[in-house]
Amino acid sequence: MKQQHQLVPKLAQIGKESYIDPRAIIQEPENISIGENVVIEVGVVLRPENGSIHIGNHVTINHFSVIHGKGEVEIGDWTIIAPHVGIFAQNHSYSSFKEPITLQENKDYGITLMGDNWIGANSVILDNVTLGKGTIVDAGAVVKKSFPMGYVIAGNPAKKIRERLSDKTKWQHITEERFSPLRTPDEYLNYVELRVEYAKRLLHQDDLVLDVGCGEGYITNKLRGHCRRIIGIDYSEDALKVGKKLYNLEAFHMNTTHLVFDDNLFDKVICFEVLEHLTRLQARKTLSEIHRVLTKGGLLIGSTPIRTTPSSEPKLYAHIYEYSKAELQQILCEKFKIRQIENTFFLAEKT
Repeated sequence: MKQQHQLVPKLAQIGKESYIDPRAIIQEPENISIGENVVIEVGVVLRPENGSIHIGNHVTINHFSVIHGKGEVEIGDWTIIAPHVGIFAQNHSYSSFKEPITLQENKDYGITLMGDNWIGANSVILDNVTLGKGTIVDAGAVVKKSFPMGYVIAGNPAKKIRERLSDKTKWQHITEERFSPLRTPDEYLNYVELRVEYAKRLLHQDDLVLDVGCGEGYITNKLRGHCRRIIGIDYSEDALKVGKKLYNLEAFHMNTTHLVFDDNLFDKVICFEVLEHLTRLQARKTLSEIHRVLTKGGLLIGSTPIRTTPSSEPKLYAHIYEYSKAELQQILCEKFKIRQIENTFFLAEKT
């Protein structure tokens, strides 16, 4: 039987059948959680730096890869990390010449690999990056920004070289991450219109509104005439390009876990069909950021599929975690006062 790393008992969590080579370098084990059936090979460095590293189930981290988790790193289920990969959830500031770079502010926002990712050898992933489920990073790439689900990216800086979907002209329900006004069949449009109508009833003409996960902007555009101003954000640049071309949207490429807006800015935040596409840690960070940018008494208007079965295993590849009603209540109550949970819709207030 293989010998385990001596610090395994001190980890915050380690699941069954997981193995850490004794020659791996583990710092601050109490800030590292590891799921089931994980393999961490020779020379891997796990360094939380007072942050945290969360590794899901069925993950393999190959030889001499380095993970710095100051801003939190989350590695989703079934991810493969090849040898000599660097994942760095922090970045030095260097604006001043009055003090050494090492003494200047060290910024950290976090990195999330959402699962079923393959990270090629000698590639580097920098801070404030989210990689969608199933996205592949080519060997030697340097990833400086977020990419959505099912892409293959390569180069320095990394760019999309193709999509994994075999037929990009056909909207496929199981593997699609978002509604597309150009490609989604009409049979799904009624569900989207229900979200539009739900939001319309809650918006006022003087509201400043943020649409989190706006995608190609169909709903964002429909709500324009019902508020003073609406701004969209999404982690897919391609989706935002479509939205700007179709609707001339005011929208920004941004992670939901790091909203680059001032505190107490928005009267309402819309979050339709987003939570199920996030990991549970991402969802908590997203709700915390939404709470921060909302004004006191501001409303979070959202929807997500409500699970009615004991199993949390999603039926769609594009979904990562689907909440029961009790779980949704629990995660919302951490930051908000719940006003309503009905069918797939929820309404919460910043008190």
